[in-house]
Amino acid sequence: MAETARQRQKRQTRERILTAARSLMAGGRGLDSLGLREVARESELAATSLYNHFPDMEALGLALIDSCCFRLRSAMEYERRSMIEIGPAQAVRELVQRFVRYLDENGNDFRLLVQQRLGSHDRYRSRIQRELQLLVDELADDVGQAVAARGGDPVPAEQEAEAAIAIMFGAGISMLDAGAAARKVLAEHACLQLEMMALGGRAMAAGYRL
Repeated sequence: MAETARQRQKRQTRERILTAARSLMAGGRGLDSLGLREVARESELAATSLYNHFPDMEALGLALIDSCCFRLRSAMEYERRSMIEIGPAQAVRELVQRFVRYLDENGNDFRLLVQQRLGSHDRYRSRIQRELQLLVDELADDVGQAVAARGGDPVPAEQEAEAAIAIMFGAGISMLDAGAAARKVLAEHACLQLEMMALGGRAMAAGYRL
């Protein structure tokens, strides 16, 4: 069904509000420091118009988090090639490269996710955790298929994927305020950590323990 003019205007106004909120947070401000009236001024809308889209700050915060998570998942899926096709070593490098590109283009989005994942707002934390779990599930499926295709012993794919996302999240925090040279070093460290984690999972699948 084609989008009506009214629906298009509503969507554009909503995006205008989210863009204004992002602009206010560009210097590192958190959601808790924003108010709806301030966002309305930034978006050049009357407060009553903004309330038609977001009745309170929590609703606006959840919409921002959803938008940020969508960008993260989209970036991590962009041009993703099968681990079966390229092998685990190249897959690790492509995973890190996609994440670094995402940070280059969406650093403030990631900063918001970090702030709210560690913050005190339950609904924000739950929404971010839900989205991160989707990333974990997709990566676990890739890992499981790649290992099966290579005829290896079954690995704890879910746990490997959880560890991989945790490594990437931690690397992203370190990269946020780092320069280009430092980011390159941190990316190499992340690749090494991911390779070590994957090798450890395969060793455990083969029966090795500390």
